[in-house]
Amino acid sequence: MCTPYEKHEESIQHLFFESSNALHIWSWVRQIFLTYHLSNKDYLLSFIKSDDSPLVKLIKLVVITFSIWMIWRMRNYARFQDKIEVSRTISVIKDLTCLVGNLSKASMKNDMLDFNVITFFGINTRSGKVLRPFPVR
Repeated sequence: MCTPYEKHEESIQHLFFESSNALHIWSWVRQIFLTYHLSNKDYLLSFIKSDDSPLVKLIKLVVITFSIWMIWRMRNYARFQDKIEVSRTISVIKDLTCLVGNLSKASMKNDMLDFNVITFFGINTRSGKVLRPFPVR
């Protein structure tokens, strides 16, 4: 069975997508990236593979990876230490994403979604290569 607070069978689908902790985390992620579906692994994969700038793709991958890891950690805390802190978990995901984003060399698109996501995580903005125009006659 799942943690003492939830009386569901502990499956991968339940633990990572349907438990109350997972629902909090995925709701937070959906708000940042303005998306609606993150309810199973197939949606997560299509979410990561979407047509985004290299920096936003990296951020999505990092957020998904750390979210899954932190959901697992929250489950273990609930099981072995009787302690769950969703707000602290979200803060850790945000901090780690900022660190990875600032260490990467990936560039962003010059659009509002990229700008909003990057500034939300506190990542330094850096635009892609600006092509030099040349005259055509």
